[in-house]
Amino acid sequence: MGAVTVDQQKLVLNAFAMVLQNNLVSARAVTWNEYDGEMDDRNGLQILEQVTPRYTITRTENGVKDLSGGTDGTVFGSELFEVTGTFNANMGWGDFIKIKDIGSARESKALLGAATSMAEKIDAYILQDAVLASCDWLGDGSTSIDEWVDAAAAYARLKENGVGDNDLCYIMNHTDEYKLGDQIVKLPAPDSMSSSTYRRGFSGELSGHPTMFTNQLPVLTTGTRTGTGANVMEVNGANQNVDYVDVAKAGTVNGRRMTQTLVITDATTPTATFKKGEVFTSAGVFAYDNRKQAAVTPARLQQFTVVEDATAVLGVATLHISPAIIVPGSGTGDNVNINTAHATVTAAPADNADITFLGAASTTLSPRVLIQKEAIVVNTVPLILPASDTSMRRRLSKIPLTVRMWQHSDFFTGAHGVRFDVALNVNIRERMRIARFNGS
Repeated sequence: MGAVTVDQQKLVLNAFAMVLQNNLVSARAVTWNEYDGEMDDRNGLQILEQVTPRYTITRTENGVKDLSGGTDGTVFGSELFEVTGTFNANMGWGDFIKIKDIGSARESKALLGAATSMAEKIDAYILQDAVLASCDWLGDGSTSIDEWVDAAAAYARLKENGVGDNDLCYIMNHTDEYKLGDQIVKLPAPDSMSSSTYRRGFSGELSGHPTMFTNQLPVLTTGTRTGTGANVMEVNGANQNVDYVDVAKAGTVNGRRMTQTLVITDATTPTATFKKGEVFTSAGVFAYDNRKQAAVTPARLQQFTVVEDATAVLGVATLHISPAIIVPGSGTGDNVNINTAHATVTAAPADNADITFLGAASTTLSPRVLIQKEAIVVNTVPLILPASDTSMRRRLSKIPLTVRMWQHSDFFTGAHGVRFDVALNVNIRERMRIARFNGS
């Protein structure tokens, strides 16, 4: 085998980084942060991020509010972010040493395949957590998108949640891409848009926000729990609401804030299973707008998502859900105003209130998503350079992600190889800034 020069090493790593970056759909859909320091195979990184508190605002006629009874309490929430995982691609020495200039780098099928495969795997990992984190799901859970109104419904839901217009992005699959394009091509009178779409396919924006298309969106196979209908799945016990102070910080349920447990009964399926990402509603529990301190209008049932898998025992299941059930005016002392400021529902579910899940039991659902960039943060950290062999690192130009390339030769076997590694973890910052959607 021929020798590998330093310039050749840089060329290969730069080419790998460029292909990786250009194929990452999630590069502009989520927030990326790279932390100082280094990660090796024995350590990880944990970061605690503070969440801004909300307050109950009142208006007083003919004077100012009497605060003789004390001021409102303040609760700072927090999220715990971490970097513990890595992604790897590798290739044989023969493929590596063939890359001697920029032309051969661009033509290398091995390099292209390794970098593209890593990008697809990272996208699938990020979108799996990001999409299934959402509590809101419009449509039937499976139908593709072929009308503007289907996508616009997700935008309307985020606006109800108080989400701004900045950094929103639609992510759909390629079936949606050609069906939306077909709608434009069929416009009554030929124009430049329909002609361009016919020749080049659908691209651009929906409701003023960019669209991206990928095959890496997750699918969700629902649990064996009962499907829909009254008196089959019910809340087991009244007053299962919580105080905001008890769910404001990371580490409450499944390591995340604004999550809690909810006990339910599935009378039809005693050993029912419930899958992470499933969405349900409870009779009588309506969405609440804590900005105007009133129910969302027009009224709609609040949706909840299951944040980790669960199994019923003798028909009773304890679900870990989000958002937490926080009722305005509930609690005592400072908690009354604090709960009102952070309320998520109009009322707690009553005992025996019907539970209705989206989608039938044991079926496959295929959500699309509208996401605001700050809803998800991907934390990264450079991997440590090894003390032996030859290695180097390259930070991507558009996102803060560092790729490490490591060449290795085994003295005993004579084997040679090259590996590429990155360290990153996806972390949920704000579920209410994500909306799943489908047709109906």
